[in-house]
Amino acid sequence: MGIINKKTLAVAICALSLSLPGFAQSFTLNANKITVKQAMNALQQQTGYSFVFYASDLDVNKQISIQANNVSLQEAVRQILEGQKDLTYRIEDKRIIVKHATPQTSQPATKQNGKRHTVKGKVVDGKGEPIIGATVIVKGSKVATVTDVDGNYVLQDVPENARLVFSSLGFASKELGSKSGTLDVSLGEDQQVLNEVVVVGYGIQKKVDLTGAVSSVKGDDLTLRPVTDASQSLQGLVPGLLVTNGSAGRPGATGTLTLRGQGNLSGTGTPYVLVDGIEMSLSDVNPNDIESISVLKDAAACAIYGARAAYGVILVTTKQGVEGKMRVNYQGTVGWSAPTVLPEMANAVDFTTFWNDGVTNANSSRRYSDEKIALLKQYMKDPTSVDPWQELDPTASMNPAFENSEKGIGNVDYFKLHYKDYAFKQRHNLSLSGGGKAAQYYVSGGYLKEDGILRYAKMNFERMNLSTTISSELTKWLKLKMGMKFTHSVSHSPFGDGGLSEGFYHSLARFRPTISVVDPHGHFTELSMIPYLQSGTYTTNKRDLFDLQPSLILTPIKGLTINFDYTYKYVANNYDALNVAPLIYGADGVSTSKGARSELGVAKDGRYTRYNTHTHYQSINLYGTYLFSFNKQHNFTVMGGYQEEDNHYDYLRNSITGLYSTKNPNVSMGTGDKTVTDVRNGWATRGFFGRINYDYENKYLLQVDGRYDGSSRFAKGHRWGFFPSVSAGWNITEEKFMEPLTKVLSHLKIRGSIGRLGNQSGAALYTFASTMSLSGGLGGYYFADGRHMYLNAPGVVNPATTWEKVNSKNLGLDFALFNNTLTGSFDIFQRTTKDMLGPGVDFPDFFGASAPQTNNASMRNRGWELVLNYRGKIAHQVDYQVGFSISDATAVVTDYANPTGTNPESNWYTGKKVGEIWGYRTDGILQTQEQADEYNKTHDNSYLTPQKWTPGDVAFRDLNGDKKVNKGTNVLGDMGDYTVIGNTTPRYQYTLNGAVSWKGITLSVMFQGIGKRDWDPTGSVYFWGSSSYAQVTVFKEHLDYWTEDNKNAYYPKPYINSAGAVGKYNAKTSGEPTDRYLQNAAYCRLKNLTLSYDLPASLIGKFNLQQVRVFFSGENLFTITKLKGMFDPESIFTSNGYTGEGGKNYPMNRVLSVGLTVSL
Repeated sequence: MGIINKKTLAVAICALSLSLPGFAQSFTLNANKITVKQAMNALQQQTGYSFVFYASDLDVNKQISIQANNVSLQEAVRQILEGQKDLTYRIEDKRIIVKHATPQTSQPATKQNGKRHTVKGKVVDGKGEPIIGATVIVKGSKVATVTDVDGNYVLQDVPENARLVFSSLGFASKELGSKSGTLDVSLGEDQQVLNEVVVVGYGIQKKVDLTGAVSSVKGDDLTLRPVTDASQSLQGLVPGLLVTNGSAGRPGATGTLTLRGQGNLSGTGTPYVLVDGIEMSLSDVNPNDIESISVLKDAAACAIYGARAAYGVILVTTKQGVEGKMRVNYQGTVGWSAPTVLPEMANAVDFTTFWNDGVTNANSSRRYSDEKIALLKQYMKDPTSVDPWQELDPTASMNPAFENSEKGIGNVDYFKLHYKDYAFKQRHNLSLSGGGKAAQYYVSGGYLKEDGILRYAKMNFERMNLSTTISSELTKWLKLKMGMKFTHSVSHSPFGDGGLSEGFYHSLARFRPTISVVDPHGHFTELSMIPYLQSGTYTTNKRDLFDLQPSLILTPIKGLTINFDYTYKYVANNYDALNVAPLIYGADGVSTSKGARSELGVAKDGRYTRYNTHTHYQSINLYGTYLFSFNKQHNFTVMGGYQEEDNHYDYLRNSITGLYSTKNPNVSMGTGDKTVTDVRNGWATRGFFGRINYDYENKYLLQVDGRYDGSSRFAKGHRWGFFPSVSAGWNITEEKFMEPLTKVLSHLKIRGSIGRLGNQSGAALYTFASTMSLSGGLGGYYFADGRHMYLNAPGVVNPATTWEKVNSKNLGLDFALFNNTLTGSFDIFQRTTKDMLGPGVDFPDFFGASAPQTNNASMRNRGWELVLNYRGKIAHQVDYQVGFSISDATAVVTDYANPTGTNPESNWYTGKKVGEIWGYRTDGILQTQEQADEYNKTHDNSYLTPQKWTPGDVAFRDLNGDKKVNKGTNVLGDMGDYTVIGNTTPRYQYTLNGAVSWKGITLSVMFQGIGKRDWDPTGSVYFWGSSSYAQVTVFKEHLDYWTEDNKNAYYPKPYINSAGAVGKYNAKTSGEPTDRYLQNAAYCRLKNLTLSYDLPASLIGKFNLQQVRVFFSGENLFTITKLKGMFDPESIFTSNGYTGEGGKNYPMNRVLSVGLTVSL
C-alpha cells in the first residue's frame, strides 16, 4: 500500500479556460516564499493550463520565489520547476505534463518461492488514448506500479499464475491473469452504474448486488425542470411508472402515480411514497431537496413494507449535511406557462353554416336566416358598422340574453376570451450545508408561485418549504439525527366546494359565437360567464404539513447497527369559500338582477362554507442490521425490526346560505340552510419484518424477506397477514469462464423474485362494524327551525373481510457491454391480485339492503421493461449520453362474480381486459341514396333508432349476419354486433433522452410518449361539434363534415335538434362507439429540453464561488399525435368535478423558464 500511495497521480486542475488558446500567453506573478502548488494554481487561473505529474516526482510544498513580469508560458514553467531534480515536461492541449525521463517501475517484492517474471505494457481508454497514473497491482500482494504519462508500465517480480488488477480514477477496474512479456489493457469508463448505491427498504444496497426490480433517479435530474412537484418530473424517468396529470395544468396540480399497470378493481393500487421514511405526498417535497428517488417494483424490493407496498414503493431520500466548510447554494427560476392545446372555434359565419346544415338534417326549422348571415359577415368585416343588439328588447333583463337563440350578432372565440397568452411562475431555493466531524447540518428553504391562465379569475398556487437535517456523533457508537420538514401552501380559485362548480369548463364554449359578450353599455354579458368570475366568489385552501423525525443510530459492535426512528406528522387544511351571485345589468344599463346559472352552482342569496381537517400521524420504527462474513467468501446481512403506525383524522364543515353580508361572511349569520358535518376516525397498523441477504464471492446472491402485518381495518381473526418473498441473483461475469468475454461483456447478472404482498387501502376503515353515516345534505322535511340533516340507515357488513393479496413474480437481466459504455436491463413480471373486494351474493328485494362486498375477485397484470443507456466521448472534450426505455403492462380479470355476464361493457367479468372499449364495426360513410336504400334493406337498425339511414350516415356492420345491428341480449356470449374495438390501457410507454456536454455547455432533451392507447369520443361534444341546441360547440376541425359537395369528409353529417329529439338522429353517427371514430391517443412529446452553461472556474474563482450556472428549460414543447387537434393526448383522460367529458378541463401547460444556480 505504501508503494501505491507514493505513486499516486496528482492532477492540479481548477478550471478550463475558454478564451486563451496557444502557447504565446503571458504570465505575471511576483512573490516571495510561495509554494510550488500556489504558483501552479496562479498560472492556471491566468492561462487555463493545468499541471499533470506524479506526487512522488514533485515537491509541491517546496517554497520558491518567482519574479515573472509578462513572461512566456515556457519561462513561467521553468521558474516554477526550478530546483526540482531530473524533470522534463511537455505541453499537450491544455496540460503541462511533468515527468522523469524513464517510466516508473514496480519495486521488487520480497524474495518468495516460485517462478517470477516481468510484465510490461500499456494501459489505454476505450478510445485507445493512454491513461496516465493507472495503478497496476498483483492481487493479494504489495507488488504494484503506476503508468507514466504515455500509459506505459513495467511490473517486476510477478509470481507465476498471479492475477493483475488494473484501476484508475474514473475507469472501471479490470482483473486479468498475468503472463510474461507484454500485456496491453483497455479500461472502460466507470459509469458508476454497477457500484451505484441504491436506497432500498430500511437500508441501502449496491446495484450490482440487487436481486429485486429497482429503478433509481438522481435528484440532479429533477432540479432544472420547470414543474410544480417531483411527481410531474418523474414522468418518463422510471420505466413502468405512469404519471397521470388528473388536475391537468391547474396551478399546484400534482400527478397520480401508477406502477406496472392497474393494480386492482377499486383503483387504489398506487405506490406507497416515503420521504426519508415518512409517508408523504410528492407534492409536499421541494424538488431541490431531493438527493435520490428509488422506485421499488417487485416483491423482493417491496415485501419489507408489507401491507402498504402491494403496488410498489417510492423512496425519496433528501439531502443531508456533509463534513466541510459551509456551502451555500441558491437556485432561482422564472417561467411562463401557456396551454399545449386550445381549440380554435369556428367563426360566426362558419358556425351558422354548420348549424343550418345540422338542423336541416334533423328536420328542425331553427335556421339562421340569410339576412342574419349577411349581418354577421358585415360585422366580421367591420364590427362598428352593425349594432349587435338590434334585436334586444329595451326592457330585457339580459339574464341571460339570447341564450339558445338565433338572435344576436357577434363573433366570439370563448377560448381566446377566457385564456391569457401565458401565465407567470417562479421558484426560488436556498440551502446551507456543512459541519465538522462531530456534527453536520443541512438547511433549505423554497418558495414556489404559479399563476393560473384564466384571464378573469384569481387563480394561483403558492408553496413554501423548510427542511432541516442535523446529525451528531455523540460517541463512537451513538449517533443522533433530527429531521424536520414544514410545508405551507395556499391555493386560490373561484372553483371548489362552496365556490363555483367546474361546470364552467363544461359551458365554456357551448354558447354561440354569434352573440356579443359585451352588452350595449359595455358590461360583460351573463353568457360570457365573466361576471361569475368577478362577483367576489372565491375558494381558499391553506394547507400546513409539519413532520418531525428524531432518530438514534447505535453501533455497539462491529457490523451491528441499530436504528430507532420516531415520526410525528401533522397535516392541517383550512378552507373557506364564498359564493356570491353576480349582478347582471339589464338592457337599460341601470337595472340589475342576480345571475344564478345552475351548472355553475351559484347560490342566489349567497353561500359561505368553512371546513377544517386535521391529521395526526405517529410511527415508531425499531430495526437492526448485522453484517458478517465467513472465510471472506460467505457474506451475510441480517435485518429485523418492528413498526407501528397510528393515524387520527377529524373533519368539521359548516355551510350556510342566505347570507346577511357577503363582505364579512360568517357561518353563523344567514337565513338559509345550515349544514354541519363532523367526522372523526382513525386506523392503526403493527408490523414485524425481517430480511436476510447472502452472497458468495459476489457471484451468487440470495435474499429472503418477510413481514407480519396487522391492521385495525379488519375484524379479529382476519386482521393479521404474513407477506414473504424470496429472490436470487447470479453475477455471471464473476465466473472464471467468462474472462475471455469481459472485453465485450463487462457485466451480466440474472435475477428473479417471487413473493406475496398485501393491500388494505381498498377496504373501509371499519369493515367489521355496521356504521350509520350522516346525510351529505338536508332532508326534505321542514320543521319549525327548518330542514335538518339525518342519519343514513346502517349497511350490512361482512366481518370476514380481509387483505387483498398480491402475488408477484419478476425475472430480470442486467448487463453492461464494451467496458460499461453500454448498460441496460430487461425485466418481465406478473402480478396477481387475489381476494379483491367484489360483489356479494344478491339479497332478495324485500330485504331492503344491498349485499356487502366480499373478497372474491382476482386480477392478473403482466408486462415487461427494457432500459438501455450509452455514454461516450468525442475528442476528449465532448461527453454525450443516450438513453432509451420502454415498458408495457396489461391487466385481465381472472375471477369475478358476474355469473350471468350481464352488460359486459360496463360490468366486470372473468376474462375482461382492463380498459376495454366496446362498440360497433363500420364500413365508412354512406355516399349516395342508392347505397342508403340498399343498406336499409339489409340492416335492421331499429334497436338503435327508428330513423332510416341516409347519405352522410355511418354504416354500422352486421357482424353476426342476422341482418340486425344490435347488442343481442347484452350478456357475455350474446352481444350481437357489439364487440371490443379498443382499449384505454396505455401500452408501450417509452422515453428517449440524451445529453451532450462541451466546455461547460450542456444540452439535454427527453422525448416521452405512449405507443398505443385508444380513446372513445362518444358523448364528447368537443369531438363531434353537433348535439342538442344548447350544447352545439363548433371548432374548425368540425367543418370537415359530409355534404353532397364534400363526400370525402372526415365527419358524418351533423344533426342538431332539441335534447329530446336529437338522440334518434345521433344514433346514426355520434351516439354509439364505433371503430371509425375511435381515436388513437398515442403520442410522442418533447417532454423537456434544457440548455445550461457553467461559467469557467477561472472566472468565478476570483469571487470565491464554486459554481455559477445559467440555464433555459422547456416542458411539453411539442407533441406528435394522430389525435384530433383540439385535444391534448394526456388531458383527454382527465375529468373535473362536473363532467368527465373529454377535453372539458383546464388545459395542460407548455412551460418555458430561465434560471440561475450559484454555489459558494
